[in-house]
Amino acid sequence: MSGCEACDAKKLVRSPSGLRMVPEHRSARSPFGLDEPPWVPDKECPRCMQCDTKFDFITRKHHCRRCGKCFCDKCCSKKVPLPRMCFVDPVRQCAECALISQKETEFYDKQLKVLMNGATFFVTLGTSDKSELMVCRLSNNQRYLVLDGDSHYEIEIIQISTVQILTEGFTPGGGNTRAIGMILQYKVPGSEELTQMKFTASEDFSCNKKLSASWLAAMHKVSKGGKTYRRL
Repeated sequence: MSGCEACDAKKLVRSPSGLRMVPEHRSARSPFGLDEPPWVPDKECPRCMQCDTKFDFITRKHHCRRCGKCFCDKCCSKKVPLPRMCFVDPVRQCAECALISQKETEFYDKQLKVLMNGATFFVTLGTSDKSELMVCRLSNNQRYLVLDGDSHYEIEIIQISTVQILTEGFTPGGGNTRAIGMILQYKVPGSEELTQMKFTASEDFSCNKKLSASWLAAMHKVSKGGKTYRRL
């Protein structure tokens, strides 16, 4: 087991918002996660915070599980998955939050899964002229980029500063490009200097090329929207 996944055990907890499956150790929390928001106290919201409808015995108030604000049933009727808060089942969200959560579904259902499955690359460290064939994947707790070959590296996601995807196939008149590699810069804990790694897709088998391209495309989307998802 990788050192970065030594504390991956999870526990089921019940909060006012619903059941959540969370890591037993806070240090194992995903950098893409969100904390549950504090709920606006009932006494402070006599009216719906969206349509201004007054709450009464018939018009009940509901709290959005993502923002914690208070709404009527009409403005907070959607139940949408919210993996960033580790909810087991879809939870009630206001229309605005539900739209955000639905857009994040692809990030969790596609990009993160592709990265966790991993792909094979030739990896070059710094200015070295030697490369090493390594399997690269996102750790189960989503906190580290794990590289395994003759060497072993664990790069903390929050320490990654830049991701540059290398492509080929571009023509002046336009045309499709294909991701063939990546240049990654990150900080090693305890150092302010940036370390660079270059990833080059393995050309050994056509299936590797396709898998590597998908992995790089997922990495590009994650890095492009990283500040939206990560707690920096």
